Order: sequence, then structure tokens, then C-alpha cells
Amino acid sequence: MILYFTADWCAPCKRVRPIVEQLNKDQSDVRFFIIDVDLEAEMASDFEIKSVPTFVVMKDNTEIHRVSGVQTRDQLEELINYE
Repeated sequence: MILYFTADWCAPCKRVRPIVEQLNKDQSDVRFFIIDVDLEAEMASDFEIKSVPTFVVMKDNTEIHRVSGVQTRDQLEELINYE
């Protein structure tokens, strides 16, 4: 599972979101969960999100990797391999 922290007002997030949505369609074994930091402020705080976009790779309910900033499709596919 990969948590994708985003915001409606974030221009870089808007560039990445279509890639994330396409990967959700293409990948059956890994799921990106899209989390709006304004709507889920407590969760963003719990994960200490300082900037968006941020991707948090989870395994067995534990964070195993994190990356912030705009990611290409290839970079996002590499995140999938962490799981």
C-alpha cells in the first residue's frame, strides 16, 4: 500500500495525480491511496507530512519508505517494488 498525500491547491500534485490513478488501474497487487491533507489533516499530522506531494510506502502497517516531490511514472513504479 502506498499513501499519496496531496492537496487540491498543489500544482505539482495535479501533474502527478493522473499517473497515480493510471497506476491504480494498471497494478492489481499494489494500491495507491489518495489522501487530501486538507480533508485528512489529522492523518497528515500523524505521518508528519511537511510538503505535498508525498508518497509513503507501507508494509504490514509500518512505513518502510518515503519520498516527496513530483515523481515520474518510472519513479512511482520503483516505489511499488518497495512493497
